[in-house]
Amino acid sequence: MALIADVFIALLVDPSGQTFASTTLQSGDIDFNVKENEVRGGRGNALQGVLHSDRDISVKMTDSLFRYDWMARQLGQTIVTGAGKAYAMPEWYTASGTTTIKISLPEAPIADTLVIYKADGTLVSKANYTLSNKDVTFTTGVTAGEKVDVRTYQYATSAKTETINIDNSVFAKGTKLILETLEIDNDETPLYKIQYIFESAVPTGNFSVKTASERNGQAQQFDLKVLKPKDGNVIGQIVRIPLT
Repeated sequence: MALIADVFIALLVDPSGQTFASTTLQSGDIDFNVKENEVRGGRGNALQGVLHSDRDISVKMTDSLFRYDWMARQLGQTIVTGAGKAYAMPEWYTASGTTTIKISLPEAPIADTLVIYKADGTLVSKANYTLSNKDVTFTTGVTAGEKVDVRTYQYATSAKTETINIDNSVFAKGTKLILETLEIDNDETPLYKIQYIFESAVPTGNFSVKTASERNGQAQQFDLKVLKPKDGNVIGQIVRIPLT
């Protein structure tokens, strides 16, 4: 008796030479769906035959880790590295000082992007403070010990920042897909490696980004559909490799 014991290890090989891999899948499924048309006739409309027209293969994988490069692949994009702009999230600060009342921010705001509110919801006018690098000095309207809500500001990011463009006219391209699992016997002795090799599989581009208030790892979904080559009917192989 043989059993499939482990989830797939996944490997994608791009035509450009890039490789994408995961050894941390939570689940991996290959669905083979054959299109068929029933031929019926005669008394009772009995089934006379079944005509097969096509075979669709889809692959669904759920990864326990977040993979930025796989997200780019689903969007049909490459990751661009370089300095850019980002937004600071809302945060409360307590103004400090005696003659000079100020707060210090974690990043240096870009000019005219800083938005500050007082605790009562009153907007702090840009005329009421000066900005020097990361320091905001209040000239009037804010006193020492008063809390202010820095709603947002834009700041320059480092040259190591990675960006993926979301282009509504660009979609994912095909890639070679290799999935490997392990076949064991009823004594849990490894017998074979089983590899599913598909020459061209295209990411569907459908995925969800889910978060929750309780801190926890969120799995990442990655789905592909296997394509038929232009020059033949063989779309892949299933290889059973003995373990000696």
